[in-house]
Amino acid sequence: MNANQTVNTLEKMLTIPEMIQHLIEKNIKFEFYSVADAMKYLSDNNSYENVTSYKNNFPVYQCGELKGKYIDLDFAYLIDLAIIDYRLRLLLFNMTTSIEHYLKLKISKLVESIPGEDGYNIVNLFLDEDYNDPQHPKLIHNSIMSKKTSEYYKATFLKYNLQEDKKIENLPLWEFLKIVSFGELIKFFKFFTDYYALNEKKYFFALNEARKLRNAVAHNVCILSNLFVKDNNSIPDRSVIKYLRNCGISKDIRHNKLCNSSIRQITYTLYLFNEIVTSDGIKQYVCEEINKLFYGRFILHKNYYVNNEQLKSVYNYFYKIISNNFKC
Repeated sequence: MNANQTVNTLEKMLTIPEMIQHLIEKNIKFEFYSVADAMKYLSDNNSYENVTSYKNNFPVYQCGELKGKYIDLDFAYLIDLAIIDYRLRLLLFNMTTSIEHYLKLKISKLVESIPGEDGYNIVNLFLDEDYNDPQHPKLIHNSIMSKKTSEYYKATFLKYNLQEDKKIENLPLWEFLKIVSFGELIKFFKFFTDYYALNEKKYFFALNEARKLRNAVAHNVCILSNLFVKDNNSIPDRSVIKYLRNCGISKDIRHNKLCNSSIRQITYTLYLFNEIVTSDGIKQYVCEEINKLFYGRFILHKNYYVNNEQLKSVYNYFYKIISNNFKC
């Protein structure tokens, strides 16, 4: 295959009028949102790829002349889901960054409670293991050193004489916690709780799911665009199963919903928020925001989804979680 043949196989970049025509050919209607308004929306507000990604949450005809085309889908429904997704991402970013902050506070308190642990020893042990890892040596060392030019960490590098190609030693816990990423923090949390055989290690798997979600929302990834894909068959965390059972969610529904990565990550984040965050003020603020979003904006255009049983089932699933744990 020559270069020209390769180029010819690439997907063509559509103009906005061509995008609209393609949607019409897929049986997507423009009854609640005109074609002219849709063209302006795609020009000024959101990308075609983002807003049309939500079409995956709507059924298609399985046979007949309309096979493969969408059933009861208007462009307005896609815009509504895009707005809901944006608002939800803002809230979840707030929640996941709060989880990260209060995980650091939790670690500090646990270290203080352990006789003989001075906040240097456990960090030295962790960084020594990282430095000498036989498969992936110095991953965290390299990550820390990559921040040496940052205005936010210059003082730390100077004070503790952190240098490339040298093992980091005697960096105190309070400085270490400031400089590591959320993922590195979770690795340290697991190392620390395993080393001292602490019960808090039960949060490890849930924290990793919250981290994945935080990374997604921080980069404005659409998190509600594939709610019915079964892409996560790993065994759910026992603590989360108990949490959902207490919300009155049956085993079959738990299994069905937690097989989807987005639903699983949101579920784990809701669970962790009340487990990790200790500030009554932050909890009250987030509770109020969840209620405004869930009982307000989410159902502002509920008539759009009257015939979509799958989307309604997702709403009902989270309704039980919110009403049991976040109802103000």
